Amino acid sequence: MIVLTFDEAAKRASLTRRSIERLLSIGEGPAIVALGKRRRGILDRDLDAWLESRRVPAPGETAARSTSGADGEA
Repeated sequence: MIVLTFDEAAKRASLTRRSIERLLSIGEGPAIVALGKRRRGILDRDLDAWLESRRVPAPGETAARSTSGADGEA
């Protein structure tokens, strides 16, 4: 288990630290862990899960999956 600082998490997500903080403030960011009274971090696995949850299919990715096998033919 690795705890990332907000700066490290932002870098891994290709975001700015401020963007991470904004997302957290509106409840749309990754889960955080309290390390002390004033110190917070993000578990690497929580960041990965959050990024995966925000994934959207590439154009044509869903269409290709839904059309193949729908009528038994590929």
